[in-house]
Amino acid sequence: ALLCLVVAAWLPIGDAGVLRVRHRTGVGAHKAAHASVAAHGGGKVSASLALSRQGHAQHARSRKGLLAHRKRNGGVYMVTEELDKLKAFASESHHTIEQRFKLERDRLNAALELTAPGTSDQAAVEHALTQSAEDYSEAKAAATEMLEYYYTAKGMLGGQSPAPSCSFLACGEHAKCSVGEKGARCECEPCYEGDGFRCRAVPCTPQTLGTALRIRGGMPMGYPVIPRETTGETAELKLVVFGKDQLAVFVREISNGDRGTLILGRVADTEVTWGKRHLIDPVLKTFGPVLAASPGGRLAIGFRDKEIDGVGYLMGGHTNTTGDPLQAVLSPAQAIAKSQVERMVLVQLQSSRVVCLYSAITPPDQAGRRHYFGGAVLAEVLSGGPIRIMGDYRFAEGMPISRLAAVALTPSSFVVAFRAQHLPDAPAGQPSLELSVQWIGMSGAELVIDPHPVALEPEHAEFLDRDVALVGQDTFAYTYTGGIKDKGTKMAILSVDPTTHRMSILGGPDLVTSGEPQYIQSVSLPGSPYTPSTFTVFQKPEEYSKAEVCRISAAGRIADCREVPWADQELKAVSAARLVDGRIAMVFIDMNGEVLYQLMNAQEHGAMLDFGK
Repeated sequence: ALLCLVVAAWLPIGDAGVLRVRHRTGVGAHKAAHASVAAHGGGKVSASLALSRQGHAQHARSRKGLLAHRKRNGGVYMVTEELDKLKAFASESHHTIEQRFKLERDRLNAALELTAPGTSDQAAVEHALTQSAEDYSEAKAAATEMLEYYYTAKGMLGGQSPAPSCSFLACGEHAKCSVGEKGARCECEPCYEGDGFRCRAVPCTPQTLGTALRIRGGMPMGYPVIPRETTGETAELKLVVFGKDQLAVFVREISNGDRGTLILGRVADTEVTWGKRHLIDPVLKTFGPVLAASPGGRLAIGFRDKEIDGVGYLMGGHTNTTGDPLQAVLSPAQAIAKSQVERMVLVQLQSSRVVCLYSAITPPDQAGRRHYFGGAVLAEVLSGGPIRIMGDYRFAEGMPISRLAAVALTPSSFVVAFRAQHLPDAPAGQPSLELSVQWIGMSGAELVIDPHPVALEPEHAEFLDRDVALVGQDTFAYTYTGGIKDKGTKMAILSVDPTTHRMSILGGPDLVTSGEPQYIQSVSLPGSPYTPSTFTVFQKPEEYSKAEVCRISAAGRIADCREVPWADQELKAVSAARLVDGRIAMVFIDMNGEVLYQLMNAQEHGAMLDFGK
């Protein structure tokens, strides 16, 4: 096949012009102009036709040589030899084109001076000048394409000689051209290996532990900054990944009056380019920041304005489509819930739809009783950024709801994990519902809530932080901390029937790490070519932040859990998400309140490696 390509690369040399790649119109006018030049003493044969005949002769000789060589040797040596002939011919043709064009241009200019203004002869010569310039450009492009073919094919065959510049190379997918002291070469991008023309995904080369970098979101003009009053600048944050390589980070800045800031970034190799900070609201404080983003860059932002008994707000936005892509346009915030004391959760669904999950409590009625429930607001981020509220639902009622976590299973469904506590006056002996999980789906413009939630460890209580992450199709991990019986972090693997939406426990709950972490953060790792696994970040008091990586068998059993040290310091908060190329983006707050980020490759986080090797 490669030999056929080499021969085909020579075929564009036709009799209608100089090294033609495509047949051009206007040949008759070109010949008429040459006739006019001949009448004024010009040459009888054009440079382009002369070079065309030379090209035909060289092409005929090369075809005979190819056939003879095929009979004698065959194989890759024949191809490289003919490639060298192609390069020599293309280089010679490039030089000849330059000389012929200059001679033809000088001849036509001389003829133009001899023609009478306004005559058909002048028009013919002027047209010939234009046609000659177009032929020259096309001929140069054809010669360059031949050289590009030469250097690209030579590189694919293992040639070590670099190209003069990147314009002579056509690198493969997941590769880029780089220029060094000796010339240009194709090289595979990070997390891929190969010859620059065929690159395959591989575990990345490990970097030094603790390669954390600062998020340098510059302050735009007029950005209001309140003098620092407390230790630490940032208290909370949330990261989302969208598109192929885009990041969005929502932080609450203590040093700026607990106001929120949005920072957009784009991943480039091993670093991130960050845009300027975007103030969420000039007045409202932003406790419990949450964030969601569609692949097209439509944003949903949630927060409450007070730490205790606050109002929950939801706002939309989109990345800038006409100017700086690292800037966003935000719509005004809309109040959706009162008496908020905990972080809400946002779940991104298809068609720019998003679900905002929250826990709520109503004001006391005349008898002094309060009503507790878990709420779900279905909203759509419209073009331009405004939020349209489509409906308000309740997925749990009758008892205090807290510690929400959720993960999308499909573009139109998700599971929500939560803590449901019995009221003090509830009958004794009821099973614990503190490790509840429920399926919710979107049907058209409505939410459908499955009435059969599942509760883990119904015989125990006092479970605190939790998170859920997608492991595989219709399969997720439920990780949680606390419990009276076992102090530590435990994990269970659950599956969802795609038809009935009923959930069943496949594996666990198993203790994956001892001690009582201050928080946990799970990362979804679906669609991996490696063994299914989980990746959970946790922070124990006065220790370096670590992660627990566990292999999940085909039957959903938890096995081969191991601790991965990924940071060289204790951290106040962490938010993480998986990139398309398999790396994990980590955004975190150190103990001084500074926001840092780190991109962890497969060998560093260990969750994408084949445990069987």
